[in-house]
Amino acid sequence: MNSHGILAYTAAFLAAAVVSVPFAKRLGLGSVLGYLIAGAAIGPYGFRIVTDSADILKVSEFGVVMLLFVIGLELNPKRLWDMRAKILGLGPLQVVLSALAVLALLVTWGWEWRPATVAGVGFAMSSTAIVLQILAERGVSGTPAGKDAFSVLLFQDLAVIPLLALLPLLGTTVATGGEASGAAFSPAMKALLAVGVVVALVVASRTVVRPLFRLIAQTRMREMFTATSLLIVVGIALLMEVIGLSMALGTFLAGVVLADSEYRHELESNIDPFKGLLLGLFFTSVGSSMDFSLLAQKPWLVLGGVVLLLVAKGGALLLCARVFKMKREDASLFSVVLSQGGEFAFVLFSAAILAGALTRAQGAELTLIVALSMTTTPFLLMFHDRVVCRASAPKPDADTIDDEHSPVIVAGLGRVGQIAVRLLHAHKVSTTVIDFSPELLDRVRSFGFKAYYGDASQLALLESAGIAHAKVLILAIDDRQAAVRAAQEVRKHYPNVKVIARAFDLIHVYDLRDVGVTDIERETFDSAVGLGERALVALGHHPYQARRAGRLYKRYDLALVERLYKIRVMNQEYISTSAEARAEMTRLFENDEVALSTGLEKGWDG
Repeated sequence: MNSHGILAYTAAFLAAAVVSVPFAKRLGLGSVLGYLIAGAAIGPYGFRIVTDSADILKVSEFGVVMLLFVIGLELNPKRLWDMRAKILGLGPLQVVLSALAVLALLVTWGWEWRPATVAGVGFAMSSTAIVLQILAERGVSGTPAGKDAFSVLLFQDLAVIPLLALLPLLGTTVATGGEASGAAFSPAMKALLAVGVVVALVVASRTVVRPLFRLIAQTRMREMFTATSLLIVVGIALLMEVIGLSMALGTFLAGVVLADSEYRHELESNIDPFKGLLLGLFFTSVGSSMDFSLLAQKPWLVLGGVVLLLVAKGGALLLCARVFKMKREDASLFSVVLSQGGEFAFVLFSAAILAGALTRAQGAELTLIVALSMTTTPFLLMFHDRVVCRASAPKPDADTIDDEHSPVIVAGLGRVGQIAVRLLHAHKVSTTVIDFSPELLDRVRSFGFKAYYGDASQLALLESAGIAHAKVLILAIDDRQAAVRAAQEVRKHYPNVKVIARAFDLIHVYDLRDVGVTDIERETFDSAVGLGERALVALGHHPYQARRAGRLYKRYDLALVERLYKIRVMNQEYISTSAEARAEMTRLFENDEVALSTGLEKGWDG
């Protein structure tokens, strides 16, 4: 494909997505279905703008790889260990029951057992991209159903490697030529390689990656940090492909070993835009690659296959939910969100064709069935909400929020942020701290504070740090414009989060007020008043008079700020109002001194 063709295809994909996705979202169908519709519209069975999307599909599959890397960043070995019962219990049970159910139905339908087994295993896979996006959009990731669904998805992703290794055992022919990708290793060798890669990733993350990020962070060049993040993902994916292992699993493991790094949130915010774009391109490519001629030639076969997948897999999922004693409402949501086929089914079917376990005709039919099953999930969820539950999906309770989501996020760990964090920690309030100075973070982390590197004015970084679960955001950033941008984004997208901001001066106060922040502390205000109080005492005023004068000044000044904010523009009215206020404050202090001169307690020592 030449550069002109790539640009034309890219423009076609983006234009179709821009039109279809907002329309699908408005109808409540979700963004994934919008991308699939966009792909079908521009594909060979739509407007024929794209007639060969195989190359773009290969590139867009990298979106799934990035998705697994981000998932890994949100986990750590401790959380994985805590989830082991569901990952190693519920996950295998779901895959085995779903595969057996499909296998039995296909054999009854007349399929030979080898391709039926491949179809069963492929149909057992669910779409990680679809399910995680739906859980996030509906706000149910923290519910029992959301956590159980994630455990199953994680096991499915981990199971891809052994399943691919076992496919040649089901083949009736031997793949030749250059079609197979990766080095030719035996299953035992692949297992050893997988263990070696995990060990290498752990060692490299400690000895190479973190020092490298520290060095890059010192340059203060955001584009270099983004380039380094992409280099890590692409490099690991390339290494896994060369040795014949799963790119997605490799990047997932890399994310896990970097999950406790202070650069985790910055990594996630850098990767997230590319991940979202490539995932959208992936689903658009899937939609454009659907062979609708098969649907026209064999409508009952294809539609029957979709029904078979949904019924067999849904029944298996409900049985799993019963075995693990899920609540009824959790079981129904769990079975619906995992009912579709997944992107790894495309990988398995392609490998099965190369191994001779499927014919190309069977592979095309199964691929179309899986792609069509992806389009059913939004409709099944609508049915679930309106008929099964007769209510919207449940929201997570406060006690279901993961421990790493602190109630307070502190942006900026300079002289102001440090004091706020210490006060909160003294009251046993956990905080997530974000700062742009690697040296400062190293020093603070040595005292046991949870601190991460990143630009807190980026909404993506705040989201990855848990702003959706936080109650308070303290803005103590040294960059006044960055603080205003962060406040504006949080007030717009997360209005329930209380924003408390440090301001440099009155102009900064006004800028923060303009974006909806009302809890503002001027960084030098209290200390300046304190200096004035000490000066009064040094000049002979009683300490009580000085302290009272300071409190009176604070109240009057705050009221004056409100009056001046309504004027805002530095004009004659603003200047005259300020002058009047100064004169009024002088009279106020004179009257207060007269009132206190007779009743002051001589024994008050301040």
